[in-house]
Amino acid sequence: MGTLLCTHALTGLGQQVQMTLDTTVIAIGEPTILRIQADRDVTDGSGTFGWPAWQDTIPGGLEILRAVGDDTTALEGEGGNPIIRVERAFEITAWDSGYLAIPPAKLVWGNDTLASNPLLLNVLLSPPGEPGQIAGHADIRRVQWTLKERLQRWLPWILAVMAAIGLTVYIVKQWRNRPVATVEEVVPPVPLEPAHIVALRDLDRIAKEAVWKRGHVKAHHAAVSEVLRTYFERRYNYPAMERSTDELRSGLVNLPIRSNEKELILELLSLTDMVKFAKWTPQAADHQRVIEQGIRFVEVTTTAPENTAG
Repeated sequence: MGTLLCTHALTGLGQQVQMTLDTTVIAIGEPTILRIQADRDVTDGSGTFGWPAWQDTIPGGLEILRAVGDDTTALEGEGGNPIIRVERAFEITAWDSGYLAIPPAKLVWGNDTLASNPLLLNVLLSPPGEPGQIAGHADIRRVQWTLKERLQRWLPWILAVMAAIGLTVYIVKQWRNRPVATVEEVVPPVPLEPAHIVALRDLDRIAKEAVWKRGHVKAHHAAVSEVLRTYFERRYNYPAMERSTDELRSGLVNLPIRSNEKELILELLSLTDMVKFAKWTPQAADHQRVIEQGIRFVEVTTTAPENTAG
């Protein structure tokens, strides 16, 4: 099997779209991975890509077996500018032999349509079997389990039952020894402020303090990151404060968050990480922009009624 090295990518303004295949030669029905990478220059303004609405098939005669997932990464461009790369990958296959031309993937950026490079996939026929021969059936073998093998087989189940019994005994004991609360001891909990109100108030405070003007650039971006992570933790009941940006990226798969909102929060956290770890020196406009995009993320992810648990 050959590996495709794609060096041709089409750009628009500060954006770039590239499409690659993990391998350019497969057998009929054999899977391979198709990747679409959309890069944008952070200094060229904010926005999100509009992706093709592929369901079960891809133009060019390919079938989508499954969506592998999305990935957002912060990179440094050739000119030193910060680049946000969003990648979507699909496991695909083909059921017709020959060379299949995959047309360019078209993404929307604002009022522009960006097209990636086209690809070519060679689909080979599977090798035939021996003519006129049918494989015979395998003999049935009887296996006698030894006592040791039986114990090894059932030991996990025995331990699980014992653990369940022990847990039940512990719960019953704790329930019987629980303190009986009197009417005077029952104090209703103080309702928490909605997460979006707290986050918007803190972002407004950070914007007014503007500690970056006094040279505290890292402190400014670290404060924005902490507010967004705290809001994300309360809004989605996910321990964002205990996760790195890469770990948070993996956890987004199972959360009810839309693709645009996912790209926005990962971009914000990636940029604040780059500032905190001295990988990027932002301009004056960037300090206010992280505040504005943080407010935008909170506003578009606010639901009614607000979930204040956590």
